[in-house]
This record gives sequence, structure tokens and C-alpha cells, in this order.
Amino acid sequence: MANLDGTGRQVSLGQGISLRAPGLRGSAEAHNVAAGGDTRAPEADGSGPALDAALTREGFLRLRVITLDVAPVPHAPAGDGRSPVTDVDGLEVTVPDLGEDVAQVMLAVDENGAVSWNFPIDSGDRPAPTTRGSGGSVRFIVPAFAAQPDPGAGGANRSVFGLIGRKVLELVALPLAGLVVPPLAGAAARLWESKSRIARARTFTPANYTSTDVPSLGDADWQRLAQGRSLWFVHGTFVNTPSAFQAFPPDVLASLSAAYGGRVAALDHHTLGASPVENADLARELIPDGLELDVDIVCHSRGGLVSRALAGQGTDPVFNVRRIVHVASANHGTALATPSNLVPFIDRVTTMVNLLPDGPAGVVVEATLTSVLVVVKIIATYGLTGIPGLAAMDSAGDFLSGFNSVALPAEQFAVAADYSPSGGWRAMAVKNLENTVVDRVFGTVANDLVVPTAGVYEGDDAMVVPENRRLVLPRERGVYHGSFFGQPDVARQIAGWLTG
Repeated sequence: MANLDGTGRQVSLGQGISLRAPGLRGSAEAHNVAAGGDTRAPEADGSGPALDAALTREGFLRLRVITLDVAPVPHAPAGDGRSPVTDVDGLEVTVPDLGEDVAQVMLAVDENGAVSWNFPIDSGDRPAPTTRGSGGSVRFIVPAFAAQPDPGAGGANRSVFGLIGRKVLELVALPLAGLVVPPLAGAAARLWESKSRIARARTFTPANYTSTDVPSLGDADWQRLAQGRSLWFVHGTFVNTPSAFQAFPPDVLASLSAAYGGRVAALDHHTLGASPVENADLARELIPDGLELDVDIVCHSRGGLVSRALAGQGTDPVFNVRRIVHVASANHGTALATPSNLVPFIDRVTTMVNLLPDGPAGVVVEATLTSVLVVVKIIATYGLTGIPGLAAMDSAGDFLSGFNSVALPAEQFAVAADYSPSGGWRAMAVKNLENTVVDRVFGTVANDLVVPTAGVYEGDDAMVVPENRRLVLPRERGVYHGSFFGQPDVARQIAGWLTG
């Protein structure tokens, strides 16, 4: 165990690992990870069982766990021992270089439970793929969030670890030699999704909508859907149909199923390796020749772009679409989808699935974390680069400027929220992300943690949802990007729009 005195001097944690922690006082210790995934100090493990399982499933190797019990020093003395990093606020961790065939990533969980992914830093203090430091070492800069008391707990900050100021850093390795991927990030994403996710149409009933064990639509299913207007559900980024809509109230879905004569289906699509237009083109290939379908759509997040493409935005229409209900759709994108913000994006998503109140069901966590780790692999291998499915949501990118230039004839409705965390350590985890990510990415613009609130329904283009077709949830509701479908009044409003 090493002592930290707040000066930022370099301390050795053994096994070639060193640490600088300017402005923090306390102790730090490195723990080996034994075969099988158990640490020598189980209470030190910050990733949690769901993320541990996802790391193992996706071929990551857990190497070391570093624990820090620290408190901020308001006026740390400067001197020769301070960290040479002058423009980055955080911990500097240096670890041995494992060679060209291994990429290392530092997963950090702060005292309030906020998760951050940290990649090797090059000479310009930017995340870079497998960048080597001097002397056969790899350097990371990890955000050092200061512990803050939780007003809702009477001034005591009881974090997920039960300790004030506990930070956990977990060093994981990705053997690059075992990755058989094409030389481009987009191709790598497409390869993974082609092997791990099925692009398909499936049934979506009150009995099976939360299940992954559902067959794809057969000829008889398609013929039944064509007998009248059908309702389709289209999911968003990182997830699949059951994980996206598992919180939708079964009674509301039952009433919708009855209203549509049982003609309800869902589209599973690739969210990383394909653009929304490509998603629509692939969906067209699923429909039996000569069949036409009149449909309404409920969509979420990136699924809003896919739904508009299905209706003919940017491509030939796949369906005859009457109504689209956008729930937190990225219709005008999000700054989190720009390549330079990919790391904050996956930080936000990882924290949401692990920590926010009434955490999502296991199917949500598994689907989301698996996709997040694919993005981690791409960044570790190629650096910060464009990923086609995410680039379509880049608010400053080329895709949306052309996609939104022409109005869509379908009736469109919108549900959006302005989220602000309040109360408890779980909310503080997100508050820390707000302080370090949202302020930088969104500034003062209202948002639901992933997309700007107003961007769901209006912008400086042809994509505008009229005010009388909007439901905007205020900050006091505490609804964030992943929790809309668990709100009974939201589900009832969706049903009212569709059946009115």
C-alpha cells in the first residue's frame, strides 16, 4: 500500500505500476486478479458481476485492480514532484507495456458509482489505440472526481462501496492477436454484429415481447400483418427489442394488440455497423415479394432515424407509414455521437445500465454492455474513429443534414424529457458525469443524458413535430433516456396517439 500526500509525486504500487494523484490525499493499493476472475480483495472489485461477465464473454482479460481511499486536498503544494500533466485533471497511472499484440484499457468507478472507460494517452493527451509510453510503459489519465456529501443522506456519502472517497481502477487487457477483424472500424462493427446480432423482424406480443427466444416472422406471420394496419416497435442503439421495451406496461401492450387485431411486430436491426438507411434497405429484403404493409411505429433513440427511413426518409419507403411515435428519438442527433465524444458516450451508457434507480432487467444489461464492449474494442484498436451506426446520430455530421432536409408525410409524435439527477448516491453518480461530460458536451441545453430534449421534436430543418403532438416530461419527473417505457402515463399517451 502506498501513501498519497496530495502533491502529485509519483508513487510505486509494485509490479511496474505507478501513480500520480495531484490534489488527493490517502492511500492506494494494487491487487492481482486470480485465475477465474476473483480478486485477492473482493471488496475492491469495482466492475460488478454483470460487467465482469460481459468482459469475459467478449474476450477481455482482467489484470489488476487498484483501490484508492482518498480525500481532496483544497490547496495541494506544487513542486518538482507534481505530475507533469498540466492540462488534464485526473490521476496519472502508468503500467507496463504488454507488447504490440495486447491493448490495455483502464475501467474506473468513482466514489459515487460513476463508470468511466480510459484508454492509453498519446503525447497529445488524447485517447489512442495501444499507444506506448516511454520506457516500455502505457500511461492513462483517469478522471479524479472529488467526493461530495449526499444531502439526502444527512451529509454522509454512502457510495456503492460503502466508503467515503473510494475509487476503484481495473486494468483489463484485450489480446489483439485474437481479434480477426477487417482493417476498418466500420467493417469491424459490421463483422461483430453479423455474428452476434440477427437483423430480423419478429413477433411482439404481451406474452413474448420481453423474451429473446422468439422466432423470426414466417410467411404466415407476414400475411397476417398485411391483413390490416400493423404496429411495429423499433429499438435504439446498443440494444435489441426485448431489452429496449422490457419495461413497457403489459396491460397497455395488450390493449394495443387488441386494437391492431394482434398485428404487432418488431424490427431487430444493427446499430453500430449500418446507417439507418442501410437498416431500412435490409428490412425491405425481409418482406415477401409483392406484400405491402400499412403500419404505425413506436421507436426509441436511434430507432427514430430507422423508423423515418422505413417510411421513406432518405430512401424508398419500406412500409406505408401512417404514424410514428418518437420516444427520445435522436432526430437531430447528439453531440455524444461525434468521434471525440465516444468515450463519454459509453461512460454514460455503462453508468446508466449499472446504477440508475430501479436498475434495468438482466436482458438490458447484457445486451447493452456487450455492445459497449464492442465500441471499447474498436477504440482500443483504431482510436477515436467514426462508427457508421453511431455517426448517423452525430448532430454535427453529414448524415443528418441531408436526412432532415425534406419533410416526411407521415404523422409524427414525440416524447422527450429534461433529466436532472436528484437524491441518493445513484443520482450522484450521474451528477458526476453531468459535471464532467454534460457541461462540456451539451452546455446548458436541456437533455435526457443522451439526446437534447428539443432535438427529439424540432430543429433548423424540416424535421419538426407540432406542439400538440408532443409530450415533454419536466425535470422533476426524473425520467432519463432509458426509463421512458417504464412510465405508465407515457405508455398510455403513446396508445392514445396511435388509436385516436
